[in-house]
Amino acid sequence: MKVMKSIVLALAAVSLLTACGGSNKKDVEVKVRSVMTVTPLNRQESAVRNFSGLVKENSTVSLSFRTPGQIMRILVKEGTHVKRGQLVAALDTKDYQLQVDAAQTQYDQLKNEVERLGKLHEANSLAGNDYEKATSGLEQLRIKLQNAKNQLSYTQLTAPVDGTVQKVNFEPSEMVSAGMPVMDLVDTHKMEVEVNIPAEVYRQLSQSSEAYCIAAGERYELHRTGVLAKADANQLFTVKYAIDGRLSAGVNVDVYIEIGGDETVKGLSIPAHAIFEDGGKTYVWVVEEGDIVKRHAITTNSVDSEGMAVVESGISVTDRVVKAGVKALHEGDKVKIVTQQSSNVGDLL
Repeated sequence: MKVMKSIVLALAAVSLLTACGGSNKKDVEVKVRSVMTVTPLNRQESAVRNFSGLVKENSTVSLSFRTPGQIMRILVKEGTHVKRGQLVAALDTKDYQLQVDAAQTQYDQLKNEVERLGKLHEANSLAGNDYEKATSGLEQLRIKLQNAKNQLSYTQLTAPVDGTVQKVNFEPSEMVSAGMPVMDLVDTHKMEVEVNIPAEVYRQLSQSSEAYCIAAGERYELHRTGVLAKADANQLFTVKYAIDGRLSAGVNVDVYIEIGGDETVKGLSIPAHAIFEDGGKTYVWVVEEGDIVKRHAITTNSVDSEGMAVVESGISVTDRVVKAGVKALHEGDKVKIVTQQSSNVGDLL
């Protein structure tokens, strides 16, 4: 009887341990939170940041005739490289040539008549008013002749800049109106590099002293020409650089931007919203080995006009400081580092 009682007690103990084990397994399930991080910057040291850039044409020009007519010739194809002043298309000139010939005949005839009247005027055989009317009529015909010549010249379409033909919109024998785009020309005389940078680098562009890009092992100097002050959906700012050298549009390049230091301020720089307070002390979350977050007590100096906090102690330039997702974290949480904020703000960030 005692043996049976012992067996029952043992089975009960095993069942209890099994139940507890299942409960503990459920309890230790860890929720991985998504965060964004930033590397602290030394305010006194310059740093070179690397980004991907894209070579783009400075502009695209639509070529059109200044007068209507029937296209006789298209002298280029899509992809053809042309020089400034090169003939690329021509209209039928027959009607325009007739207008020039008619205006030239009228002009020559009246010119001879004015010369004859001029001699009579000099001999006081012709009133001055009549002579002035004749010379005025000659001037009007001269203008008419020049206009006809201009219209004839407008039947020749030339490239206004060096470039590459991107698209041809018409074929020979088709009719076109004045101003109707016949072809698109990519201006390759000046190319530019476009690069997207994060907010922390955008705020330091005023301290940028040098920028260059690398393409196919070659280095090209860059000169900043403009910045779009509005961030895109990924919170990136677009910066445009003129490039010293010739690269084809659409080429991907590695862009290097040197950010100069500020000798007047000591410490490290991080976004102010990465900082939080607890118990009267100031902290930041740092992602450590194994993607586990630990809070580091820090000492801050100030916050500049660009929203960057100056940290005097507590972190180093090698730390991965959490800048988004701060409020949802706890000591020892497992995290996943993302490059842009998740749309699931309420749950993750």
